[in-house]
Amino acid sequence: MTMRFTQLTTHWNPEEAHTVIEFLDSLRDMVWATYGDEIIAMLKAESENNPDSDESHPEFDDEIDF
Repeated sequence: MTMRFTQLTTHWNPEEAHTVIEFLDSLRDMVWATYGDEIIAMLKAESENNPDSDESHPEFDDEIDF
């Protein structure tokens, strides 16, 4: 596999930056609506197969003295 690099202009005026943000929000919403259930299932399967991953959070029951 060959790694390819793409240059992305990131010097925008406020209106252009806002348009990009709106586009990304729409894209995220469409991807989530289309693949959300599959993404959740994939993440659940990954966490079940790798209980020591960064996604696991240990239970802490230490008392906190104030």
